[in-house]
Amino acid sequence: MNMIPRSVLLILCLFSTLGWAAQTRIDIPALVKLLLAQGYHDIREVELEGDKFEVETLDAQERRVQLLVDVYTGDITKKEAD
Repeated sequence: MNMIPRSVLLILCLFSTLGWAAQTRIDIPALVKLLLAQGYHDIREVELEGDKFEVETLDAQERRVQLLVDVYTGDITKKEAD
């Protein structure tokens, strides 16, 4: 029976986790472009908090809103009126 050495298994495990750790984040120019395409404008403040962007902006109806945006997917996870 042919066995794989433990060191090879460890290396394979490390390489498999690199794909998870190497998820690409949206940068701020891409975030702005994404929000503008959804009707938001006059983006006043962007802060990175963990895996979310906190954004203060105006929506299409000119209301001040605060958004939470996922840094990996660009999905708006929360929208509150300011």
